[in-house]
Amino acid sequence: MNIKWTSMTAAACLAMAAPATAQDIELPDVIAWSAYDTGSAGHAHSIAIGNMMRNRFGTTVRVLPGRNDVSRMTPLKNGTVDYCLCGIASYFAVEGVFLFATPEWGPQPIRAVLQAVGDYGLGVVAAADSGIETVADLKGKRVGNAVSSPAISVNMAGLLAFADLTWDDVEGIEFSGYVNTLKGILEDRIDAAFALTTTTVNYQIESSPRGLKWLETPASDTEGWARYTSVTPFVTPHMVSVGPGIDPDSPLPMALYPYPILVTEADQDDTEVRNIVAAMDEGFDEFKDAAPGANAYGVDRQILEWVMPWSDGSVAYFKEKGLWTPEAQANQDRLVERQNLLVETWKGFIDGAPEGEEEFTAAWMKARAEALEAADQEVYFR
Repeated sequence: MNIKWTSMTAAACLAMAAPATAQDIELPDVIAWSAYDTGSAGHAHSIAIGNMMRNRFGTTVRVLPGRNDVSRMTPLKNGTVDYCLCGIASYFAVEGVFLFATPEWGPQPIRAVLQAVGDYGLGVVAAADSGIETVADLKGKRVGNAVSSPAISVNMAGLLAFADLTWDDVEGIEFSGYVNTLKGILEDRIDAAFALTTTTVNYQIESSPRGLKWLETPASDTEGWARYTSVTPFVTPHMVSVGPGIDPDSPLPMALYPYPILVTEADQDDTEVRNIVAAMDEGFDEFKDAAPGANAYGVDRQILEWVMPWSDGSVAYFKEKGLWTPEAQANQDRLVERQNLLVETWKGFIDGAPEGEEEFTAAWMKARAEALEAADQEVYFR
């Protein structure tokens, strides 16, 4: 997967492009979206954006909190909300894998509206007293695994692959959720876990007797990154400057993917989507400092060539701003073709599918892989 940041040339075009004006932006009285639960960064972002929308455009953003991936995605699927400020699970839904490889779900026609691409990062956090200095040092160590969250498990699998390791090479210790894996470091039940650098527990680990160590995944290790993205195609190299134990003046070479991601379904009104993106761009200065990390929604930060297709409304606005490139369009065309293929493959599969849960998932993943291979599309998450 070829993932690129918005180019400097595009950024220069952005600076020259005429700004959107309130007269160009017509929004509904109410915009409903689901988001992370109260107290999370995603929920705080929603409130900050909602305050801007109300003050500047007279539009109410009604936020429906959800405790987990399914509870956030279900309102979008059933039409209770038109948008979801979601995590990487929205990409898994596009692909129809993990929690979404079930009769109730299957591949979803989801499109990105706007990404949060921040200064934080992701990678392996290790206890400083464990003696772990590199990802390769995880071999034989106790590593946390959040069994209820495929996103956490696959992210850790990708990081292990960076060092040519798998879960079989470590002592995987299961926890009920992401935060609990990090607490496992504090409790000396494990030595390392996958983490976003800004998660609150990381600060507790840093100040604890165990101490904190981030494991680097430098972009210069091209073989390591090839293995990494073969497992987690949604990550990209990133110099991380925010988080405990990280000096902003000496960023660490780690990884990133957009988080959260504002998504909608492919049939959502293009003009409305364009206007939401335009409103978030025009009102950016009014919400970017209102919640930690809210500055990540800048249109000049977007990863245009990512793994999820964009809403046509977002593409329209990126074109207006001079950001959209021929390479981004080629990637978009390929991803839309992939999305349509997965949806059609699901329609042909579902009627005669096996009834048992494990049998159903295995048969779907086989049919999915065969369809992607026949169309010369890459197969992830076999």
